[in-house]
Amino acid sequence: MSWKLFFSLLLCSFVLPLSAQIKGTVTDTDNNPIGYANVALYSLPDSVLIAGTITNETGQFSLTNEINSDAIVKISFIGYQPQILPARPEQQVLLQPDTTLLDEVVVKGTLPQVRLRDDALVTSVQNSVLSKAGTANDVLKRLPAVTGDKGDFTVLGKGKAKIYINNRELRDESELDNLSSADIKEVEIVHNPGARYDASVKAVIRIYTVRKTGDGFGFDLRSTYLQTENTDLREQLNLNYRHKGWDIFGTLKYERYAYIQDSRIEQKTFADTLWTQNNKLDIDGIGNILTGIVGLNYEISPAHYVGMKYTHASFPGKNGMKSTTHSDVYADGAFYDRWLSIDDNRSANMPAHRMNLYYNGSVGKLTVDLNTDYFRRKQSSESVITETSEEFDNRTITSENNLDNRLFASRLVLSYPVLGGKVSFGNEYTNTRRDDEYMTDISMIPSSYTTIREQNGSFFAEYSRPVSVGRFTAGLRYENVRSDYFNNDVKIDEQSRNYSQWFPNFSFATSIKDAQLQLSYTAKTARPYYHQLRSNVLYVNRFTLESGNPFLRHEIIHDATLTGSWKFIQLMMSYKNEKDAIIVWTEQMEENPAVSLVTLRNLEKLPSLTAFLTVSPKFGIWSPQASAGFIKQWLTINSNSKPVNMSSPMPVASLNNSFTLPKGFILTLDTRFQGKGHNQNLYLSENQFIVNAGITKSFMNDQLSVVLKGHDLLNRQITGVTFYNEKMEIYQFNRWDTRELELTLRYKFNTGQNRYKGTGAGENEINRLR
Repeated sequence: MSWKLFFSLLLCSFVLPLSAQIKGTVTDTDNNPIGYANVALYSLPDSVLIAGTITNETGQFSLTNEINSDAIVKISFIGYQPQILPARPEQQVLLQPDTTLLDEVVVKGTLPQVRLRDDALVTSVQNSVLSKAGTANDVLKRLPAVTGDKGDFTVLGKGKAKIYINNRELRDESELDNLSSADIKEVEIVHNPGARYDASVKAVIRIYTVRKTGDGFGFDLRSTYLQTENTDLREQLNLNYRHKGWDIFGTLKYERYAYIQDSRIEQKTFADTLWTQNNKLDIDGIGNILTGIVGLNYEISPAHYVGMKYTHASFPGKNGMKSTTHSDVYADGAFYDRWLSIDDNRSANMPAHRMNLYYNGSVGKLTVDLNTDYFRRKQSSESVITETSEEFDNRTITSENNLDNRLFASRLVLSYPVLGGKVSFGNEYTNTRRDDEYMTDISMIPSSYTTIREQNGSFFAEYSRPVSVGRFTAGLRYENVRSDYFNNDVKIDEQSRNYSQWFPNFSFATSIKDAQLQLSYTAKTARPYYHQLRSNVLYVNRFTLESGNPFLRHEIIHDATLTGSWKFIQLMMSYKNEKDAIIVWTEQMEENPAVSLVTLRNLEKLPSLTAFLTVSPKFGIWSPQASAGFIKQWLTINSNSKPVNMSSPMPVASLNNSFTLPKGFILTLDTRFQGKGHNQNLYLSENQFIVNAGITKSFMNDQLSVVLKGHDLLNRQITGVTFYNEKMEIYQFNRWDTRELELTLRYKFNTGQNRYKGTGAGENEINRLR
């Protein structure tokens, strides 16, 4: 903490006790608390803003400032009529619903579905058709500019999103399936996260649930059957017992995933001889995961919570994949050889362990959020490649890869009201170790044993304050990363790294009549995954090898974003410049240029522009959401000694439809389109058009629900990619067994979200270890 910030806090500790305090509660006409309502204190007669805050999830607020007898308090929340009251020490505020007319579409008693608030684009779920979507996973798939599934979601033009539920970081993607859409109040999408988030976090999704009360025992039992060319299963039981301040919970879940991939790969290598490979690749994979979770929370008092959570993941039964590749090889157009390669890869993973401990509370006006995490996982895989050649010798290549990942992390966030706003500050620390042992029996590929030890210490401060023309936020984050690289227990200085970097952020939000605008800037980083830093070489075929790059540098990303919302229309535009962008690249082996090594490298810079427009009106039983946008980059690379312009924009669009039918039926019909265009050194040459449909029906007062869905009905979730490199050009066409029928039965008894408030630490490092 800087001396200026310390002095401000110290000064406030002397000044604030001399000021008046205004406390209150904001509710609706049904006496339900209204969380996140805006509360502003104005002086009269000049109407100058003195201070401002928002209500917490229980509708409570507190303001501390010097006031006079003419001061007023204005409380507002979109969808309700604002209230202006004389400033008094105790305020009980009742907001009346507003009736909003939206271009011939009348919505009574419900909030606008999407709006801007502070740093986020907010989607109201409660009392909207989204509350009937099924699970939180289904809700996120239907949000503007969000793509993904099964807990892995990306915000268009930003990257993978970090997900929070009630300010608690999502650690297990199955939690989104555990959470019913009916229990979600709203979802926030943060396009440019501030300093309190790790510098590698490009986007944040925050889910807030409907507050539930009551003690006793409850459970949630779910069974899902999925049929493609294979059969997938998800069986899950959630248990919860709440009594007074205690909350004990557990989950047992079994998942079976089987998949098929069919690919066609055409590979050209521009060496002294033009080498051409025509490959047909078939992959058949299967995975079994058994997850157990136990945890408890204890509410010491309304201001203090502690808890722990332990997650154990094991991998019973058969796990791995089998791939078969038919290859025809030509030299300068003449037949050279024909190969049949069969790779049988088996995984024998040890159980993964994760423990989280947390404290969440407040001391006076100071709020404290402390988390510690421990993670350990050992992975083992064995590959046997049998390669048959028509013209040359046959080969059998056996390899074994053993990984040992360990992590300890801690995170402390403190918040305190200062000068009419709020300052947040704190630190994070992660200590990671990854041991990677690779053994093979082929002489052209050496065995290796490498270790990466990394420590990341960071400090941050962020200040947010409402002003007369809007709200501004500014923050600064400092991160020091020390990464030591060892080969056979000997430190390699050239491959070790030490980074000390500052990451600023700034945002300003304002309203102009019905329009809401936010302009933000952040500096971020993208760190290589640990498997991208490995030095061991994997055998693909006689002319193709694959490896990581221990010399990769971290990316630095500068991002400026403009977000707007007007009635049921939202716009997002983002310009970013990635310095040292990490891309996949190929190099030719010096001893034999016909052999290509697929690895990674850093680009000097990669600028890009993203624009996205969404409209989400409501017409009676029909609730459509239409989105359209594009991603455009500016890049030129050399391939085969010629410049290749890779700047074609890639269009994206979607149309999601929900129909509220009689007798409680909900029908959905969703479409998504992704067109041709460039991404890094890839050209996406196939249009992707996906159609999903579903119907939902609840029984027994929503205790029992039945969901029937059809995914990728046209079987068009395909990719066609041309991959440009200095001496190689690869075209790959992929198709998966994504046309799928899903049937889910779910029974809930006395369920409610557990009170776990741990936000987790070191999540980004855990993702890098995978």
